[in-house]
Amino acid sequence: MESGQVTLVDVTLRDGLQDQPRVVSTEDKVMLAELLVQAGYRELEVTSFMRPDWIPQTADAERVLKGFSSRPGVQRHVLVPNRRGLDRALTTDAEVLTFVISASTAHNQRNLNRTTDESLAQVAPLIEEAKRAGKWVRGTVSTAFGCTIQGPIAPNAVWMVVDRYLEAGVDQVCLADTVGLATPKGFNEVMERVLDGLSPGMLGLHLHEGAAVSILTIVQQALDMGLRVFDSAIAGLGGCPFAPGAKGNLKAERLIPYLEARGFATGIDSGQLPTIALTLGMALGDGPLVTRRTS
Repeated sequence: MESGQVTLVDVTLRDGLQDQPRVVSTEDKVMLAELLVQAGYRELEVTSFMRPDWIPQTADAERVLKGFSSRPGVQRHVLVPNRRGLDRALTTDAEVLTFVISASTAHNQRNLNRTTDESLAQVAPLIEEAKRAGKWVRGTVSTAFGCTIQGPIAPNAVWMVVDRYLEAGVDQVCLADTVGLATPKGFNEVMERVLDGLSPGMLGLHLHEGAAVSILTIVQQALDMGLRVFDSAIAGLGGCPFAPGAKGNLKAERLIPYLEARGFATGIDSGQLPTIALTLGMALGDGPLVTRRTS
């Protein structure tokens, strides 16, 4: 049996909520964050600094961070898309800033209103400024395993973004299967290219539930390659408003038992997840999310 510690980054409050039609109140977001911490989560992506008119769900980013204040051992992640987003983030005490660039230039144009090359040209000084401010920096590569707009993504296109992040000094790179298109073969091809240039200890994985293959097959491949950081969301909530056909996030309720059955410690009390899912569903006005199909 395998063993070791796996770090889980909960993305319910940012990626999970971002395309939900009902805006959840700041108070409910803070309550959900507190419940996640009580369950054992120590890494939470709590909000983003996208333009409020693009993503109304995170228009209250500063208020969420004020309500869900800093505490020992907990890292609050926030998404930073551009210069304006960085300026806002640096007025807060968020511990982790996540920059995002898509390997698909078509998706990047929809998500950030610029090409991938344009984002790559602008990101280094932003990351350097974040590091000077004492922030821990994560660089996410969106659509790393395929794009519903542009189609297949070449491993070298993924590496181009990863390499720029590394040059800028990020603390961790995260590969995101934004729309749930990863296959075992395609995943291996991308990972062979990426792991040729950085260690698995610097790499996280953000998966969305796809219909083509069991998502746990991809998780196992990643574990076998030495990855120990995974994003997930309660009840698999989420998607991407700028990527047609995007599936929900990897379900925490699916991931945690799988890891623990293989001897990996997560630090999460999975017995508390149904209550969190129920609370989340009530906040969205949809009833319990624990029974919702998102894959």
